[in-house]
Amino acid sequence: MGKPLNITEPEKELRFTRSRQGLTFVAVSLLCFCMAGFIWFRFYFDYLESSQTMELIIPIVMSTFFIVLAILFFWVAVHCTRHAIIILTPLGLELFPFWFPVKNFRMIYWSEMDKAIVSEDMKFMHIDCESGSKILISMSPIAINLRSYLKVAIEGRMKEKSQDFSSNDETLSETP
Repeated sequence: MGKPLNITEPEKELRFTRSRQGLTFVAVSLLCFCMAGFIWFRFYFDYLESSQTMELIIPIVMSTFFIVLAILFFWVAVHCTRHAIIILTPLGLELFPFWFPVKNFRMIYWSEMDKAIVSEDMKFMHIDCESGSKILISMSPIAINLRSYLKVAIEGRMKEKSQDFSSNDETLSETP
């Protein structure tokens, strides 16, 4: 689709990141690092205690594999907390996928939206567009305490849009 549009007033943006998802990747990274340490020290100290010549190649390879996995998962966690999943701007709603977010993002303008509803349990957001298309967004990557802010912002914008629409209808009906 292209790059995000430049916003003249970036202070009016609301950014929601994948911080909850990032926390999961940090935990998996720590788990992989602990497994690497356990494998390395378990086999290394067995090697030092025994007089037998035991190959250390397998524990070194396995430990290296888990350390590389730990670094990879930590990098993904940093990526999740730095990059947004949803940005609410004065122009509309920007949706960023997990893979290649800058290349594959989707911009939905407020004028294109008929209705946007956040479910009661705040796990999903449903967007109905003018073209008849419907978008379902999972809110599980967003931190639980931030979902209420997203719900208030979306509902407030939709209420403002409906009031603008109804006031435009009244002014059009009053003119002869």
